[in-house]
Amino acid sequence: MSARGRYSPALPTGRDLRRWVRVRTARTRSPWALVGDIYDAGLAIVVLGAMVVPYLGRLGTGSVPEGGGRGLSGVDPAWTALLLALVSLVLILEPLRRLGPLFLRPYEAAWWLDLPGDRRGLLEPVAWVEAAVALTVGSATGLLLAVVAASTPATAAGMVLFGAGCGGILLVLLLSAQLAGTDGRGARAALLGAATAALAADVVRLPFPRREGGLLLAVIGLLMCLVAALWWRRLRPRLVDLPDAHLLEAAARSRGAQVSVLSLDTRALGRLLSAPARRPAASSRLPLARLAGRLPRALRPVLCVAQADWLLLCRQPRRGLQLLVGLVIAVFPLLSDGVGAVSAVAFHLVGGWVSVLAVAEPARRAWFDGGADASWPAGPLLVRCGHLLMPTAVMTAWALSALTVELCARPSAPTSGEVLAALGLAALAGCGWAGAALRSGFRPTPDFSLGLVASPVGSVPPGVVEMLVSGPDAAALAGLPTALLALGTPPTAQLLGVQLAASGVVVAWGLLTGRRMRW
Repeated sequence: MSARGRYSPALPTGRDLRRWVRVRTARTRSPWALVGDIYDAGLAIVVLGAMVVPYLGRLGTGSVPEGGGRGLSGVDPAWTALLLALVSLVLILEPLRRLGPLFLRPYEAAWWLDLPGDRRGLLEPVAWVEAAVALTVGSATGLLLAVVAASTPATAAGMVLFGAGCGGILLVLLLSAQLAGTDGRGARAALLGAATAALAADVVRLPFPRREGGLLLAVIGLLMCLVAALWWRRLRPRLVDLPDAHLLEAAARSRGAQVSVLSLDTRALGRLLSAPARRPAASSRLPLARLAGRLPRALRPVLCVAQADWLLLCRQPRRGLQLLVGLVIAVFPLLSDGVGAVSAVAFHLVGGWVSVLAVAEPARRAWFDGGADASWPAGPLLVRCGHLLMPTAVMTAWALSALTVELCARPSAPTSGEVLAALGLAALAGCGWAGAALRSGFRPTPDFSLGLVASPVGSVPPGVVEMLVSGPDAAALAGLPTALLALGTPPTAQLLGVQLAASGVVVAWGLLTGRRMRW
């Protein structure tokens, strides 16, 4: 046979490469291993669903009628849950964009990108898998909202199809932004518009679809799926234009994220997945730095550090959304009678922790690169005090907003003494949350070189507990006194004293975390 008949002149496509690798690697794993993985995943979903679904069903039963019950009058918790889901999804968009959404695994990018051939075969299977994931997540979100709202089966089916359509549209928006080299503002604007619509519907007391509207939701969902499919058909030919540098960068970032997850380093994970701060569009007036000129020379760096932290926060608009998400989580028990006492405290603490993570970014950056802090003409303790000012101001405003909602949700109007006590609690709680932000950002990395420790869940590294609780422990201590207000506890002088002691301990904890401080 001639060489022309023996070898095909056509180059292998990306799909051929994937098929060749799949055939030769399938022998290294037993088919029963895949069956076992499917069984474990299915069993976990069934057990988790059996535990969570009854609780979610109670959350939507707290639509408070006019003039009675605990919570805000006339507010529907189903709309609030939808608002929380949409705003949370806006925060997740940036990590998804930095990881792709079209991506190759690190070994795939290293082996396949340099080979000749059609690139579409490499990326199309990834797109199909992501489409299945987007439809599944959208459907699951619609189902969860239907459970929270206690909708009828027909309405729940419509919400499932509507959620699937939203997931498909969101995916093609992200794919279009990736192929165009933009930052995905269209997807972000669509989600923010939907969140605004949900908030407006809750404000005007529009009834959430529980008993009717299922057919309309199903039709809209199917139309959205059709639009997403047609849009994807137009995007397919452009897969060959995706630059190698983008895929290599996403692969390296994905590898770093995997290493961070395995090492339980949440700071490194957040740094990899967070977008860099925006470049300044205009010069800042630096009001705090100007005010520092009137202070004694030894205290001037404190306000300058606070000014730098404030500039960083302003150049990361997503941190404002994160603060809003934390506030909605904290006040959600006030919107539903289905939340118990323990759950109300947990909601408040979780919401506060989510907000603390937003204002802890300057401390995290200072931990990664201490050169900026070391360059100030002041001791490390004063520099840390500077890092404490911006989180204190932001979290004081956050705590004041949460306490205002909690006081307004009570059947009787608060007295002047309770208002003054609430103001003091907000100021002290803001200081405590700021101390928790410093502890979270400056916490030391545990020593994982020691031997494993036996536990009921198996052998674990000795630093795993320290890595997971450093930060949330201080936040729980600082937020517990104000969390009691969600249970109906009146703001009194005794509670103010407890908050003063807790905040003082947490602030000292945050200032001394990570190193022995000196003046």
